[in-house]
Amino acid sequence: MNHTEAKDSRAVFWAAPMLLGLLLIFGGTLAGAALLSSGKLGQQMEPLAAYLPLFLGGLSAAFWGARRAPAQKFLMGILVGILLLGCLFLLGLTLRDAVFSAPAAGTTSGILLVASLLGAVPGASAKKKKRRR
Repeated sequence: MNHTEAKDSRAVFWAAPMLLGLLLIFGGTLAGAALLSSGKLGQQMEPLAAYLPLFLGGLSAAFWGARRAPAQKFLMGILVGILLLGCLFLLGLTLRDAVFSAPAAGTTSGILLVASLLGAVPGASAKKKKRRR
């Protein structure tokens, strides 16, 4: 791989963390829904089953995005969280026939932005391992 190919591969550093975040959010939400419908979780645990995967997906996506960023790691980790939030809003509006709920949007935004902040801080400060040549 030459120098220009290495630059091109770093240009989309956010794609893999975004996919990881979406996978964790959708997989965790599906697992929570399965636990709720089977009766293993009570109805009082419904908010936790919905918001915990959102928090963990945003946290891991921001951490990995900040870790993979070529420069300005903290800001790039936050950017990955904001892009993840935009994807979720876009998917939510298209899959739910454009029904918008301000309280739900505010809760989702707050949880995801706090998770992105908490994930970007350790991701930006983590040191990369040096590779032997």
